[in-house]
Amino acid sequence: MGYETLYRKYRPRRFSEVVGQTPVVRALRNALASGRIAHAYLFCGQRGTGKTTTARLLAMALNCEQGVTPDPCGVCAACDSIVKGTAMDVLEIDAASHTGVEAVREVIIDRVAFLPAALRYRVYIIDEVHMLSTASFNALLKTLEEPPPQVVFVLATTDPHKVPATVRSRCLRFDFRPVPAHEIAQRLAFVLEQEGWQGRYDPAALTLIARAARGALRDALTMLEQAMNFAEDRLTVELVSALLGVTDDEFLARIVAALHANEVPTLWRLVAEAVESGRDLHQLVHDLAAYLRGLLQARVGALTDDETSDFVRQQAPLFDEAQLMRLVRAAWELERDLRLASDSQLALEIGLLHLALLLHQRPVEQHPTETVLPTAASAAVPAPIAPTKTPVPSVVAESPAAPTDTGAVSVPAPDGAVTVDYIRQHWNIFMDNLKRESLVAYTFLLNAEATDLQGDQLVLTFQQAFSYDCVNERTHRETIERVLREVFQMPNLRLKPVLSARVTPPTVGKPVSAPENGSQQVDTEEFLNSLFESP
Repeated sequence: MGYETLYRKYRPRRFSEVVGQTPVVRALRNALASGRIAHAYLFCGQRGTGKTTTARLLAMALNCEQGVTPDPCGVCAACDSIVKGTAMDVLEIDAASHTGVEAVREVIIDRVAFLPAALRYRVYIIDEVHMLSTASFNALLKTLEEPPPQVVFVLATTDPHKVPATVRSRCLRFDFRPVPAHEIAQRLAFVLEQEGWQGRYDPAALTLIARAARGALRDALTMLEQAMNFAEDRLTVELVSALLGVTDDEFLARIVAALHANEVPTLWRLVAEAVESGRDLHQLVHDLAAYLRGLLQARVGALTDDETSDFVRQQAPLFDEAQLMRLVRAAWELERDLRLASDSQLALEIGLLHLALLLHQRPVEQHPTETVLPTAASAAVPAPIAPTKTPVPSVVAESPAAPTDTGAVSVPAPDGAVTVDYIRQHWNIFMDNLKRESLVAYTFLLNAEATDLQGDQLVLTFQQAFSYDCVNERTHRETIERVLREVFQMPNLRLKPVLSARVTPPTVGKPVSAPENGSQQVDTEEFLNSLFESP
C-alpha cells in the first residue's frame, strides 16, 4: 500500500475522535440515539475543521451493520467502504466542479428516487455548496425539501451567507468552530507518538504549528508532516520557525521585555536580527499583536494555564490592562501600516519606538496658570522645538488638565462651553494624546489648524492636500475624533476637514503647439522645456 498523508491516515473513524467540535458531535449523537434523523444538514465553518469528516461519520452512523447508532464500529463492510470512498450509496459531490443545473439534475435529481443499492441510507455530501449556481439551487430546492425517506443530504460550506435562505431554512444547521490551538497541539503530539517520535519533539514547536494553523486541524497536520520531513532527528522550535516563517514566543518575549524596559537600542537590534535571519517582518508584527493580545487575555483572567505559555504567564503581570489595550491597538495599526510601507525595516523600527513611547511617555503636566501653544513653525515642521509659554485667561486656570480612565489628558471647559479659541489654547495637549494613540494620524495634523467650531463640528483647515485626503479616510478620522472627544470631554464632537483655499493643484506645463509651417517635427529640447515651463 502506498504512502498515506497524515491528515488522511489519522482522519477520525468515530465521533469520539473528532477534535474541537464537542457541541456538534453531542447534538448529532443525541439525534441518532433518539432516532430524530433530519433529511438535510448544513455544516458551516472554516476549512480544516472537520465538516466533511463529520459528514462521513454521520453516513457511517446511518449505515453501520449494527444499525443506526451514535457509535458506528468503523470496521464493518459498510463503514469501511464509506471511509475508503467506495460506497455506492454515499456520494461526495464537489459543488465547485458541478455548478451547472444539468450536473445537479444528472447526479442528484434523476437518481434520488431510486432505493439505495447496498446500504440503509443514500447520503449526498455536497462540499462547498455555496458554489452552486442560482439555477442549480432552484432545481435542488424541491428535492431537498421533500426527499425520499431513505435519502439524507449533508451540505458543507465555508460561506453560509452565500447559500440561499430558502435552502438554509430547510436544513438543520451546525456551525463548526475553529479548533483551539491547545487542542490542535494535543492532537499533533498524539500523531507524533503514533509515528514513533517519542521524546523527539519540543512541545513549544507543536504550539507554534497549532498557532500558525489558525484553527484548521488539517492545515496543522500538513505543516507537521512538512516539518517531520525536514527534521533530521528532532522537531525543534528553531526548525518550525524557519520552516513556517512564524515567530516563536521566546523572540516575542524579548521584544516585549525591551518595550517594558524602554530599551530602544535593544528593540532595533532585535529588528536587525529578524532581518538578518530572514524572518518575514509582516508575520513578525502579526505574531507580536497576537502575543500582546495573549498578555491582555492572561492579565484579565480570560485564559487558563493550559492555554498560556510560560513567557505569557511571566510577562502578563508587568503591565496593566490599559497599557496592554494601547499596545494591542498600536500593534494592529503597525501591522496595517507595514503593508503600505516601502521600507518594512524602517517602518518596524519606528513602530516599535512608538510602542515604547506609549508605555513610558508621561501625560503632559502643565502649570494651572499657563499653557503651551503650538507655533506656526511647529505646525509646519515635525522636528521638536522649544515651546512658547503664554498666559491664558483665568477661566482656564481654574480647570487644570486631568488624566482620564484611558490614560489620556482631558481639559474640559469649566462652564462646559468649549470654543474654538479654547481648543486652540489646548491644541498641544490634544496633539500629545493623539501622538500616543497613532503616530501616523499625528503627522497628518502637523499642517492643520482648528479654524472654526460649528456646533459639534470642528473645522480643521489643511495646508497640504495629501494630509487632507488621509484624514478623510475612515480609520484615521475615527482615531482623531475619539481622541478629541476624550481630551475636550465632548461626546458628540465630529471632524470637518477642509482644504485651504491657498492650496492649488500643481501645473505640469502648457501644451506644445504645432509649427506654423504645418510640419509635424518638433524640436526635442524645445518640447522638453515646455513640459516644465510655467504657464
